[in-house]
Amino acid sequence: MVPQFATVIREGEKLTLRAEDLVLGDVVEVKFGDRIPADIRIIESRGFKVDNSSLTGESEPQSRGAEFTNENPLETKNLAFFSTNAVEGTAKGVVISCGDNTVMGRIAGLASGLDTGETPIAKEIHHFIHLITGVAVFLGVTFFVIAFILGYHWLDAVIFLIGIIVANVPEGLLATVTVCLTLTAKRMASKNCLVKNLEAVETLGSTSTICSDKTGTLTQNRMTVAHMWFDNQIIEADTTEDQSGVQYDRTSPGFKALARIATLCNRAEFKGGQEGVPILKKEVSGDASEAALLKCMELALGDVLN
Repeated sequence: MVPQFATVIREGEKLTLRAEDLVLGDVVEVKFGDRIPADIRIIESRGFKVDNSSLTGESEPQSRGAEFTNENPLETKNLAFFSTNAVEGTAKGVVISCGDNTVMGRIAGLASGLDTGETPIAKEIHHFIHLITGVAVFLGVTFFVIAFILGYHWLDAVIFLIGIIVANVPEGLLATVTVCLTLTAKRMASKNCLVKNLEAVETLGSTSTICSDKTGTLTQNRMTVAHMWFDNQIIEADTTEDQSGVQYDRTSPGFKALARIATLCNRAEFKGGQEGVPILKKEVSGDASEAALLKCMELALGDVLN
């Protein structure tokens, strides 16, 4: 909920403005660790890369420059999109879309305007009700006619009609369906699956194929060092938070050289304000592989940034 700010060049002066105050044609500066404030066309870059995983699902950082490379806006290298993150380098760009006109804004608009339609159980219940209604009306009219033929008073015949129709109304249907879905939702809650809409239980039960994005949905777009190679052998890394797992010789020259390279040849940095957060769960600005190396060395050596 923290407002996003952007560095803008207007009339030769650098200004810091809120992202919602940007207008078309503004020249913005973006650097490593920033969030892209709007859809921009890159006019100048130095080793600039962006993380498009929130938009396209690509886990690898994508390089961006001033060269036009593809007719498809999502594929060309001279466009950076709102809500994506800069993971390397610096760049200048011209704002080409803001707010709801950005690619992310259009996707959000399409998603919010979807018509969910009826669930399978709602369709089945409506079909069942129509069937019962037809049967009830048919039986009611039939007995109404029979009552007239047998010489009953017209009022008694109407009572027969109403009674038969009412008798065919399934009063317990609503309670039965609700109880069944509630019990199923309770069982799912015991397995850490919260059901907000009871009809979704039956919909999930009738699902045969699930298509899901992997990055950020099934996975967290995070990497962890599992093995290291030094002293001519493969060593299993200790991935536990308290370093109580697999032990290895941290005093060997091979490990010291590896640790020096992994620490110094690394542009990843821990974000501020995370003093009480475990190292493996800390947020990092930078490439996912470099973030994994940084966390590994932080666990093994301590405060490597200092």
